[in-house]
Amino acid sequence: MRGAIVFLAVFIIMLIVTLQYSSLPPGRMLYSLLNVPETTYPVLGFPATLLVCAVFNGVVYGIVAWLIYTIAERPRSVRAHPERVGAKPRERLYAKKFCINCGSEISLEARYCPKCGEAQQE
Repeated sequence: MRGAIVFLAVFIIMLIVTLQYSSLPPGRMLYSLLNVPETTYPVLGFPATLLVCAVFNGVVYGIVAWLIYTIAERPRSVRAHPERVGAKPRERLYAKKFCINCGSEISLEARYCPKCGEAQQE
């Protein structure tokens, strides 16, 4: 979810910056690859070609920022959730098991009760 917010923030910033500085790459280059003639037809008060280049820049820089954020956030996410990298889940750390015969608390891996010797169900 935070990655999407990073993408949107960078997209909007680059859209505004490109509308002010139309020569920012790669928007103009991507537009030229479309082989579409340039137009000065106004859309929301801006020439259509400039607006398309601004959207291209917003998308490209937004994706780059999202990838950088995702890669930078990954180590923090692994430290915050150790059960994802092989540790026991939290539920198992706090779970208790009781003998089916005498009711005394036994270890989770126990096959027999150490108190009464009764075999336990798996």
